Amino acid sequence: MTTEKLVFALEIDDGWPPISAEGVWCEKVDDNYKLLNTPFFIPDLACGDIFKAIPDPINQNIFEFDVIEESGNSVIWVMNNNDLDIQPFTETLQKIGCVFEGFPRYSLLSVDVPSTVDIVALEELLDLFEELGLDFAYPVWRFGE
Repeated sequence: MTTEKLVFALEIDDGWPPISAEGVWCEKVDDNYKLLNTPFFIPDLACGDIFKAIPDPINQNIFEFDVIEESGNSVIWVMNNNDLDIQPFTETLQKIGCVFEGFPRYSLLSVDVPSTVDIVALEELLDLFEELGLDFAYPVWRFGE
């Protein structure tokens, strides 16, 4: 398995996202790529998706991509704007089968939600922590499709 880091150029709108590019780990699959981690700022792309992208010839950044094969995974972006203790949240995420990465500088988590997750348990967890003050975005949601 050959892995490489691809850098995606990000479109900044009204100061968000706070960075202009995001690097993600990918595996080369024929002439395509398979995403190996969950992005923080790249919409429409989930861990395990196979996508086609052509790096820009000048700076090697990815400006456009097409998902060729969906993994079935979903992505949740979690913003902890109220400085909550999220350890109980992250522990429960792990117990129900989710994997996450943190970006502490911006109080963010990016959560990989496999299609096998107990959706009822996940929704209960999200509802509880939304009431406590976490904010969520769903850039890729494949449950109920």
